[in-house]
Amino acid sequence: MIHYALIIWILIVQGYAKEKYGCRKFATGMYCKDIYSSDILNAEIAEALTKKPNVKNENIEVITILDSNFESFRMTSISECPKLKEIWILDSNISSLTSEAFVNVEPLEVITMRRSSIGNADKNVFKNLKKLKKLNLWNNRNFDVLQGFLSDLTSLENLDMYQNPTLEEINQDSFSSLVNLIHLDLSSCSIREITETSFANLAKLETFLLSSNRLSNLSKDAFKGLHNLKQIWLDNNVLTSLPEGIFQDLETLQNIHLEKNEIKELERSHLIGLKKLQKLTVYDNKITKLSADLFDNLAEIASLDFNQNSIVEVQEGIFDNLPKLRNLYLSSNKIKKLPRNLFKNTPNLRIFTVTNNELESICDVFSSNLEYLKHFSLEDNKIKNLEPNCFQELSNLETLDFRNNKLEDINREAFQNLPYLRQLNLDGNDLVAVTNEVFKDLSFLTHLSLNDNSIKSLDNGCFDTLVNLTVLALDNNKLENLPLDLFQNLSQLAILQVSRNMLISLDCKIFDDLPALYSLNLDNNQLGGIQEDCFINLKKLSNLSLSSNGLTTLTPSIFNGLKELENLHLGGNNIKRLEAKTFIMIPKLVNLNLEENCVHDIEPNAFEGLDKLININLGKNKLKQLKADAFNGLIALHYLYLDRNEIEIITTKQFEPFLKLQWLDLNSNSLENLDSDVFSKLTKLSTLNLSNNKIHSLPNGIFDSLEALDSLDLSNNTIEYISDKLLVGLTSLAHIELENNNICSIEPNSFCGLKNLKRIDLTNNKLETVDSDTFAGLSNITHIQLNDNKITKISLSDFEEMESLYRVGVDGNKLPLEVVNQFKQKYG
Repeated sequence: MIHYALIIWILIVQGYAKEKYGCRKFATGMYCKDIYSSDILNAEIAEALTKKPNVKNENIEVITILDSNFESFRMTSISECPKLKEIWILDSNISSLTSEAFVNVEPLEVITMRRSSIGNADKNVFKNLKKLKKLNLWNNRNFDVLQGFLSDLTSLENLDMYQNPTLEEINQDSFSSLVNLIHLDLSSCSIREITETSFANLAKLETFLLSSNRLSNLSKDAFKGLHNLKQIWLDNNVLTSLPEGIFQDLETLQNIHLEKNEIKELERSHLIGLKKLQKLTVYDNKITKLSADLFDNLAEIASLDFNQNSIVEVQEGIFDNLPKLRNLYLSSNKIKKLPRNLFKNTPNLRIFTVTNNELESICDVFSSNLEYLKHFSLEDNKIKNLEPNCFQELSNLETLDFRNNKLEDINREAFQNLPYLRQLNLDGNDLVAVTNEVFKDLSFLTHLSLNDNSIKSLDNGCFDTLVNLTVLALDNNKLENLPLDLFQNLSQLAILQVSRNMLISLDCKIFDDLPALYSLNLDNNQLGGIQEDCFINLKKLSNLSLSSNGLTTLTPSIFNGLKELENLHLGGNNIKRLEAKTFIMIPKLVNLNLEENCVHDIEPNAFEGLDKLININLGKNKLKQLKADAFNGLIALHYLYLDRNEIEIITTKQFEPFLKLQWLDLNSNSLENLDSDVFSKLTKLSTLNLSNNKIHSLPNGIFDSLEALDSLDLSNNTIEYISDKLLVGLTSLAHIELENNNICSIEPNSFCGLKNLKRIDLTNNKLETVDSDTFAGLSNITHIQLNDNKITKISLSDFEEMESLYRVGVDGNKLPLEVVNQFKQKYG
């Protein structure tokens, strides 16, 4: 619609108008900003036309005026711009819009006025614009254009009055002269009433928007005369009913939008005359019944949307006369039953959704002619069982979504004659077992999801016919074991999910028949341990998740055969020790998660062979000391998480392997004293978190090698003093967190040289004085937080050289209220 194109154009113009000036040319137009009279406007336009000789005046098609104020608006003739067709007036004020305003620019075809205020306007202001085709009056103030201003615009084709809140009523004279109008947008106004035959003269109108008004009722003849109308939007009003025959003159109408009203009934008499109707959208109303004759004589309908109503009854035969119906949406209603053979005369149906209803059965609804129906969604109903041959008429169905019903078991014949079904979702039912032959006819199935049931048993051959299955999801059930031959025919299976079950042990031979398996998730079971060579035949496995299984030990032989493994998740177990070469058999590992274990000891060379590892998470373990060679071999590591341990000492030697490290998290340990060279090898580091430790002071030079550091978190320690040599060299630093320390002194110029620093947080410290030297040199700073200190004196002048600064927090200090308010007024 027109106002979306308008938004894009405005953004372009505002991009050119960041500075204050008069008028400037660009390729095909001119923009004028901050103009304060018509004389200045015309003079600026004339001057701009003499500049930029490489931009030809004859190519100028549009002049945009924004952020200006006019006592009286009048444009002079611009003979140098023969192609000038458009004038835009945006975010401006005009005290008087006279009949002379556009008299010298008669060739105009487009006028746009957006978010402007008009004082007095002459009803002849547009009189001489005989070629005007498009008038956009969007969200203006004090300008009711329907009061006689349009009477001479017989050439107008497009009228957009979007978002004019003063527009409350439409009468018979409002548009009577606009005999060539094609597009009319009256959306997002305050229209409450439309007089009968108000649009009778708009015989050429094709598109009509009345969205988001305050219409509560319409007269029978409200749209009389709109014989050429193709689309009408009446959505987002407060209509409770429609008069009989309201659309009877709209014989060419193809699309009706009635969504988001309060309509309680929709009957055949409301749709009389709509022989070419193709799309009817009525979602989010209060309709309770769809009558059998509702769509009689509407054979062109292709799409019906009745989602989010209160429909209880769908009568038999309602779709019998809709041979072209393709999309049907009945979700989020209160339907308990659908008639038998509901779609016997709708052979073109492709999409049918009836989710979130109260259906208890579905099996007799379909007919044999639904050869194009590919996707069917039945989620969130109350269906307890599927009868034999339930879907036998849907021979071309590809996707069946049966989530969140009440299924307790599945009949062996339920999925007969679905040879092309590829995705079957049975999540969130009450299934307790999967028996043999339930899926016997689904040889093309690629995705089967059985998550969130109560499945306790799987028959040994229940998946045998699913030879093309690539994804099998069994998460959140009650499985205690997996039959040995369960996966014997699933040679194409790539993803297997069996997390959140009750598995106590695994017979690892179960994986011997899964040569294509790429991802295996066994999280949140009770395995306790894993056999040696358990995964030896999973040559393509890339992702393995064994989190929260009570594992206590890891040996290299567990991972035998996993040459392609890239992601290993072992979090939430009880692993206490990592021995040398534990992961030697998985050389391509990229991500290793050992978070929330009980690791207290990492032997030297524990990670030997992991020269491709990028991310390791050892957070929330029991580490107190790190051996010097603990991380040997991790030459590609980018991210190291050691947070929430008990680490007391870190050394340069420990970090020597990490030439590529970018992220180091040591949050919530017991660090007190740090050597000045401890981070000297970490030249690529961009994020360092030392928060929640016991650091009392930091040696000068400790950060000298960290030229790439972007974020430094030292919060929640006991630091008392910031030296002017502490942060030297951190030229890339953008964020530093120092809150919740005991800082009482910051040497002058301590932050000087931090040219990229954007944010510094010193909340809840013990600072008493802040002056211009405290933050000297912070040319790009945007946020300074000084809340909850003991500051007694501070001045706005101390911050005046920080041009980018827009937030300074000073609450909770010992400052006069007047000073606090000054800072809030200037810096929020």
